[in-house]
Amino acid sequence: VWPPVVLAPMAGVTNYPFRSLCRSFGAGLYVSEMITARGWLVGNRLTRLLASSPADERPRSVQCYSSDPRDLGEMVAGLVDEGADHVDLNLGCPVRKVTAHGGGSAIPVKPRLMARLVRAMVRSAGDVPVTVKVRKGIDDDLLTFRDAGRVAEAEGAAAIGLHARTAAQLYSGTADWDAIGELKAAVSIPVLGNGDVW
Repeated sequence: VWPPVVLAPMAGVTNYPFRSLCRSFGAGLYVSEMITARGWLVGNRLTRLLASSPADERPRSVQCYSSDPRDLGEMVAGLVDEGADHVDLNLGCPVRKVTAHGGGSAIPVKPRLMARLVRAMVRSAGDVPVTVKVRKGIDDDLLTFRDAGRVAEAEGAAAIGLHARTAAQLYSGTADWDAIGELKAAVSIPVLGNGDVW
């Protein structure tokens, strides 16, 4: 059963004070900022701090990022051992320094890589639900959200979130809520709509 309110994670925004504020207004799930698997695995102090949460924060939800299935699987196993209640894979980051290296919202262009990433998380998470966040695609000429939904479902994701903009749009323009409905019609797992919620 999914909580009635889901807070979409954002780097530099969804830190503990912000999540605490959202919880006070009734948010059922409040996800951490994006945490890189490599930084977490090598024990980077800031990365570990961003992935942590006080004991009163339940459910504990951490958003992960990596383009390496082995790193991602190892990180998720560690997070679950530390008590994470939910893990999310960020495949929606549109920032050029991430996408230029084939990461973030560029990953769904490579469905086999995406499948390996989701599979590694699901296997390492055990009973802890794994979700995936994607965008519509790179731009209007390269839409990937339908295939991404099918991959996420096939690899055992508990739900998929769709930020209904392309990477090229960044955060401008309006979200395409019809695309969210289209994705919902294409998969049987829950679809979490994202975009233009103020």
